[in-house]
Amino acid sequence: MNLSTHYYILSLSSETSRLYEGFRDELIDIQNTAFPFHSETDDALLTATAHAHSSTAPAGSTLSDKQLADFLDQTDQHFELYFAQDPLGLILVGQRNHLDIFSSLTRHHDVIVGTILGDYSKTSPHDLGKIAWPVIKGAISDMTGSALRSLAAEDILRNVVSGIDAVLLSADSHPGSTLYVEDDYHVKTSELVKHNSHVSVNSLPLREIFNDVVDIIIEKILGTGGAVVFMNNGSLINRERIAMVLRS
Repeated sequence: MNLSTHYYILSLSSETSRLYEGFRDELIDIQNTAFPFHSETDDALLTATAHAHSSTAPAGSTLSDKQLADFLDQTDQHFELYFAQDPLGLILVGQRNHLDIFSSLTRHHDVIVGTILGDYSKTSPHDLGKIAWPVIKGAISDMTGSALRSLAAEDILRNVVSGIDAVLLSADSHPGSTLYVEDDYHVKTSELVKHNSHVSVNSLPLREIFNDVVDIIIEKILGTGGAVVFMNNGSLINRERIAMVLRS
């Protein structure tokens, strides 16, 4: 599995497990028969709320250790339904005991790219996406290691191309290269067409919702064993916000 700007978030708690699909810092809250997935405790609380005016309303209960483990194991099975169709990296979100139990039983150890500690079950997808994106960036950047080089030094050797057109044209022909891109730089395919780009966009494997050419380039680079370095906004202004050190 290659790292990507497209990923999953699994938010864990004793009451409800939620699954999100992420594109950079934008999240989609998956809601169907599998998710959100409610535990017996959550079902009991819902019943109690529905009978709030009844003297026989059931009191809220907590899960035993075995019940919690069973619930999180079922959550993992529900997640498999999505992962089998679209294998992406996974961020786990939850309190320490939930993360520890889930990590001890999950069948998806190898795809966990990061964790976020805390109860975010009430956090909006918009806010959770802002929290998760730095985790994904960190996981991607960790791949660079000693590959980080000075752009200025590589410029002298004429190993650098700059601008979205030049980088896109070079991404396939120079596998293993290092991409430098400003953190919030996005380019829609419609913008390439609007500005009469000489790059053909017809063959790009565009997503139906988030058609970001920058993310497509990032995934091309990572998929060929290259590295990605996210830069502060404005730091690559003289290079049209994106540049690539070519691997010969």
